[in-house]
Amino acid sequence: MKLVGYVRVSTESQEENTSLESQRERIEAYCKAFGHELSQVFTEVGSGKNTVDRPHFQQAMEALNNGADGIVALKLDRIARNCRDVLTLVEDVLQPKNKALVLLDLNVDTSTPTGKMILTMMAAVAELERAQINERTQGGRKAKAQKGGYAYGSPAFGFESVEGELTPKQDEQEVIALIRRHRKSGKSFGAIANYLNAQSIPTKRGGQWAAAQVQRVIER
Repeated sequence: MKLVGYVRVSTESQEENTSLESQRERIEAYCKAFGHELSQVFTEVGSGKNTVDRPHFQQAMEALNNGADGIVALKLDRIARNCRDVLTLVEDVLQPKNKALVLLDLNVDTSTPTGKMILTMMAAVAELERAQINERTQGGRKAKAQKGGYAYGSPAFGFESVEGELTPKQDEQEVIALIRRHRKSGKSFGAIANYLNAQSIPTKRGGQWAAAQVQRVIER
C-alpha cells in the first residue's frame, strides 16, 4: 500500500519533550517491514480536539484523494480522542473511499481481515462504553429525583435551575400566587389565562397562556 504518515504532539511546549522524530521512525520502520510505500509524513503541533481543527491532518486526508491508499499513525490518540471518534472516521470517511487506517499501537490495519476484526471489537467496546455512560447518567438522575432534587428537563413554571439545584423563581412565584387567588375566587382556567394575557404576563417560554397551562400550574 501507499501510505501517508501522521505524527502529532499536543502542544508546542511538548514538541521537544515528545519525540516527533520517534513517531516518524516507528512509522517508517513499519512501512519498511511490511513493504508499504510511505509517500509523505504530516507533522502537527497542537491539541485540536476535533480533526477539522488540525490543518496538517486535513492535508493528510487530502493526500488520500490524490493516490494514497491509507493513513498511518503511531497511536490512536494521535488521530482522535477515543475509539468512537476513530470509528466515525473509518466508517464515515475512509471506508466509503476504500481507504485504510493503520494504528501501530493497536495493531489495526483496516485493509486486513485481522485489522477489521480488531476494529469490530473496538466498535463493541465503544458501544458498551456508551451504554454504561447512559446507564450511569440515568441512574444518577433517578437517584437525585428520588431525593427530591432537580434531575433534568426544563424547570416547571415558578422554578429555575441554579448550579444543578431547583430553586424558586421569585417573579414566577408571584404569578402562581396570582393564579391561585383568581382560581379561589371562582374564575375558570380559561378566564385566568385571558387575564394573564391581557396583563402581558408571559408563560415560561414567553408565550401566551392557555387554559391547560393554568390548570397545570394549579394542580402542581
